[in-house]
Amino acid sequence: MKIATTIGELYNLVSTPAEAVRAYQGTGFKYLDYSFYYAHTDKDSPYMLDDDRAWKAEVEAAGAAAEECGFKFVQAHAPGYNPGAGGDYSKCIRAMQRSVEACSMLGIPVTVMHTSFSQEYKYPVDRDGYFEYNRKFVGDVLKAAEKFNVTLCIENTSNGNANGCYFPRTGAEMNDFITYMNHPLLGACWDTGHAAMDQKFDQYSELKELGSNLKAVHVHDNGIHSDQHLAPFCGKLQLDSIVKGLLDIDYKGSFTFEADAFLCHCNGDGPLRQLPLEIRQAGLSLLYKIGKFALESYHAFEG
Repeated sequence: MKIATTIGELYNLVSTPAEAVRAYQGTGFKYLDYSFYYAHTDKDSPYMLDDDRAWKAEVEAAGAAAEECGFKFVQAHAPGYNPGAGGDYSKCIRAMQRSVEACSMLGIPVTVMHTSFSQEYKYPVDRDGYFEYNRKFVGDVLKAAEKFNVTLCIENTSNGNANGCYFPRTGAEMNDFITYMNHPLLGACWDTGHAAMDQKFDQYSELKELGSNLKAVHVHDNGIHSDQHLAPFCGKLQLDSIVKGLLDIDYKGSFTFEADAFLCHCNGDGPLRQLPLEIRQAGLSLLYKIGKFALESYHAFEG
């Protein structure tokens, strides 16, 4: 497996995605995940403008930086838009569709999206209502996926994150929604940190349940009680179960870290509120070594 990580880890220390890409030089990473997560909420986001030129220029610059530095984008994350929380649907869905087009521009085959959730649909009793509620939202993003031949991957969450709302927690629930939508470009992303929060999951069994529907992963750790997005070995994650599960289902995607809070917390208002870029880069080098150790231990590392 190829080891990748999200460039969103460095967004608060740089001005553009292209600068973030260049900052991964020397960390060991060769493969990257493009984060569009805040494309619908960032102030002056080019994805929310009527004109296409600004966001396309940003994506082209990031692609040029990746080529210049010898990196390849292998995965992405769509904007974290939730229609259930409000916002201008037409503009936000356009931002999501543009992120899919951007994936095509960068040669990214899969992107992860969150389904929509609402206090109207509670877990687990309101499953059918939740499925119907998401038919239009996911379907609207799939229109862009069809046009640009990019696979969308819905993501699991935890009880702690969903606050009682319906949102897939298990591999079986994700499979059911994929079957419900019945679209060849819809798959699943298993988020290891979200699953670890609920404690009850045997993640190996969940990966086996997902089987060929699994097209992407988010690998990160936490202390169970909150979604901390830490590096493996910093919390409770049983990494053996993840790697064994991926191998046993013949997973074809990348081993993609979403440990974007590892050495990234910003606290206080003085010079020590956050680590400088060079120390964060050292942390990314450690993250890469952890991933390489994990995959080499199972003879699964692809450089």
